[in-house]
Amino acid sequence: MTKQKPTFKSFLKSFTPYQIIYLAAVVLLTAVLAIFFPDVVLGEYQGILLVASAIISTISNPLCELLISKQSKWNFVVDFFLIEIPELIICLHFGWYAVAATVVCFWMPIDVISYLRWNKHPDEEDANLTQVKRLKPWQTLLIVVAIFIFGFVVGQLLQLIPGASDTYLDAFASAVGMANGILLLLRYSEQWLAWLITTVLYLFMDISSGMYILLITEIAMLINTIYGIVKWYLYTKKQAAKANKTE
Repeated sequence: MTKQKPTFKSFLKSFTPYQIIYLAAVVLLTAVLAIFFPDVVLGEYQGILLVASAIISTISNPLCELLISKQSKWNFVVDFFLIEIPELIICLHFGWYAVAATVVCFWMPIDVISYLRWNKHPDEEDANLTQVKRLKPWQTLLIVVAIFIFGFVVGQLLQLIPGASDTYLDAFASAVGMANGILLLLRYSEQWLAWLITTVLYLFMDISSGMYILLITEIAMLINTIYGIVKWYLYTKKQAAKANKTE
């Protein structure tokens, strides 16, 4: 089979009706709620910068996650410019210092590294896709243990910082998020499970801070996480079957 070249036109054509409807629904719902229910939706946001950051993040997070489910390297570009920068502004405002430090020291550098690594592993048949794989059980267990240790230690340290809020929730959200980032960089499908936990933790943080506009993001991402889990599972299963045939 002739390998498809990764052109912008072929990338746009790769979007399915579900994916287009999904993105349109997120944008429309965000616009409607922000316009007609600004006080309820924006909560404690004050000022153009925070409001703009919230809206941009709300729309871009589902877009980024959808690109991940599509195994597209462009998710890292969206994440760097349209998610991490607005996220940093929001975290500093609300005193989520662990998440803010994670954005600067981890997410921004890893976005660049991940893009370069994914670019080296295109799918054999469709270069718009990136090859992905699965972890071994013992590797999964090791990651879970590391998350709990990191979350507990950082949670203890955050309690020493004046103005820090939701310290353990903040710490564990950062720990699971970092695990997700590393697994994503290495193209492991288990990153979806880490992302599922991260999304739930952020959902609780958004509710506790009154940032109801971001609930649109969390709910949309929960839906797409299930979609991504299934899509990556089917892909890795197909690749495993191909590998078995060649042996």
